[in-house]
Amino acid sequence: MAASADEDLIAQISKLKQDLKSKKSFVNACAQLTEISEQWSQDASEPSVQALREAAKAAFTALQTRFSNPKFWQAGLDLFLAIDFHVPIEDAGKWRDAAVEEVDDEARERAKEQARLRRLQEDKMHNKGQFGDAVTPLSLGELLASQGIVLVEEDDRRPGMSRDARAELRVKTVLEEDVCVVCQEAMPAGSKAKAMPCGHLFHDECLLSWVKKSNSCPTCRFDDMPSEKRHYDDVQRQVMQRQPGLYS
Repeated sequence: MAASADEDLIAQISKLKQDLKSKKSFVNACAQLTEISEQWSQDASEPSVQALREAAKAAFTALQTRFSNPKFWQAGLDLFLAIDFHVPIEDAGKWRDAAVEEVDDEARERAKEQARLRRLQEDKMHNKGQFGDAVTPLSLGELLASQGIVLVEEDDRRPGMSRDARAELRVKTVLEEDVCVVCQEAMPAGSKAKAMPCGHLFHDECLLSWVKKSNSCPTCRFDDMPSEKRHYDDVQRQVMQRQPGLYS
């Protein structure tokens, strides 16, 4: 790696390390560090490795002492998994194992499967050329397909709340100081907040950002609200009513 490129990389990592100090920028900083780790060059200098090690250690320390919400641990877990697979940092496995214990069950199983698939790909790369023809590394989709797991397209995910339903969300006064579970920032008593029909309160911008992607409550998963795709609502309603012939 050229000296100038190496210096730019170290500067970028150092800036992201500073962003890890704020709740508002922690998740995004972890995501960018994860991307850097996944594109890591084997020619990277030791100072670059050291800079990434210090940033990852800072993320782990913040998770242990300040940002304990599973949302933050999930961002950290993605980072530690990427480092463990791509970058020669000894402590990455320890950080990864600690993060696995802090996320929810679904994320924990997903992380374990991701680690297993990465080991398979690493083994395949290691064995490249040993049996005559060169072996092409499997893509993540191919690895998942080999296990009977099919990746869904973006449009197949649960749709967000309909525009009409979003417009009907009410603004209420926070009676007692609370925390918005979306951003993990405080909502002082007397301030205004947007309410879901179930009664849970959130910052206006936080809730609107959330319901554009999902029509469920971030806290209790209440989802008796119209979604953006009427077809999805119709199918869901038929499944719940167990109407015959839906899949025949």
